[in-house]
Amino acid sequence: MGKKSKVFFIETRSGESLASLAEKVKLLYDAAGLGSIIKRGDMVAIKTSFGEKGNIGHLKPPIIKAAVDKVKLNGGKPFLVETNTLYVGQRANAIDHLMLAHEHGFTIENTGAPVVIGDGLFGEHNYIVPINQKLCKNAYISGVAKASNVIISIAHVTGHLATGMGATFKNVGMGLSARGGKLAQHSGVIPQIISKNCTTCEVCQIWCPADAINMDKDTAVIDPEKCIGCGECLAVCQFGAVKIAWDEDTANLQKKVAEYCLAILNEKKEKAAFFNFLTHITKHCDCMDKPFEPDIPDIGIVVSRDPVAVEKATVDLINEHTGKDYFKHIWPEIDYTVQLNHAHEIGLGNLDYDLENVTSD
Repeated sequence: MGKKSKVFFIETRSGESLASLAEKVKLLYDAAGLGSIIKRGDMVAIKTSFGEKGNIGHLKPPIIKAAVDKVKLNGGKPFLVETNTLYVGQRANAIDHLMLAHEHGFTIENTGAPVVIGDGLFGEHNYIVPINQKLCKNAYISGVAKASNVIISIAHVTGHLATGMGATFKNVGMGLSARGGKLAQHSGVIPQIISKNCTTCEVCQIWCPADAINMDKDTAVIDPEKCIGCGECLAVCQFGAVKIAWDEDTANLQKKVAEYCLAILNEKKEKAAFFNFLTHITKHCDCMDKPFEPDIPDIGIVVSRDPVAVEKATVDLINEHTGKDYFKHIWPEIDYTVQLNHAHEIGLGNLDYDLENVTSD
């Protein structure tokens, strides 16, 4: 895409206080000139994850409040936005989702901004965007993603069982799509049951959002006509009884996530910014209802106006600090770079970037 994109980086350390991290968000916000993308009265969607119940890795309210405060100083009207999940849990409908957000401290008193569930009560509030890409001709994005004037993504970087890596693309492409969009992105990812490993504990059946799993005599059985490909059965099975052919399916999923990012950001190319937190990095994402300890020491925070550049810088920084291809190491069966390359190919952003270090001195 010609000229290199600008990415700003500030170091963090493991155990750093939330107050210190919040100040670093403000420093990065100013360094990247994010005030320039906000006009007085703009409705500014701050997209993050409130974490599943039982999860400890998600970003905490004081960090998000730092961005809220800066947006207010620029005359914007910030709000925190999430959409409902496909899988069964505390975030599958707006009421339970809002209650969980409140339980995790995402209140107006703590953040200075209200929480909006962007796709309605059950994910029914969507907007169809024609994009005519290789895999997605139309994208079903949340109403809030369409209506907001500005999007600021604040993503927590983790591994991911279906895409290898989860950061900005997942936070925006999956996280701001409506239920129909999530279904479309996951379509084609059909799990298989390894009968010899199945204990018929029924956990996968309980967690399946599509009622696609039944128990036979001595094994679980998946109905391919009902399966929506969310991968939840793989996530919850403790006995290695679920297998997904990621060698083919994950590539399409990653490409669809990138294409949904394009649909969501197409009208906001000059009105969007992307933070990635390289802190408390774990193999599994914050959608898991378990308290995972970090795999590696904290590295820092990056921000860019370019979603592809911020993802590429994230990968490069993590690999530099770990001395290996970290996401390939934790998910060897998944080529996580598909999402980066496809996003670049469809014009979402630039793989070439200049990294500018920001200090807190």
